[in-house]
Amino acid sequence: MSEDTDRTVETDADVDPSKDVDRDAVEDVVVDLDSAEAYEQRVDQLQETVEEQEARIEELEELLLDMSVRAADDRGMGVCPECHGPVEKVRRWFGPTTIECRRCGESFHEY
Repeated sequence: MSEDTDRTVETDADVDPSKDVDRDAVEDVVVDLDSAEAYEQRVDQLQETVEEQEARIEELEELLLDMSVRAADDRGMGVCPECHGPVEKVRRWFGPTTIECRRCGESFHEY
């Protein structure tokens, strides 16, 4: 009979640590939720940064196009932002004078 009692005691001892493991798992979940919230905040910050950088890139591209067109306007040559071909001021006998790309034909400005 003492063997049965020992087995029972061992079984009870085995069950108690599993309850502690469940408590630890619950605490780990709380920590994971905090980490998930911090992760979401970081993702939001990164998305805002990307949007700001995209706006800045668009602004710089517009400035580049404007500078290229101005260079072409002063009888110089600019660079097409689409195909990187030469942008020149084209004077026509009939029709408006334009600034356009010689390679792809895109017109940027009409006089």
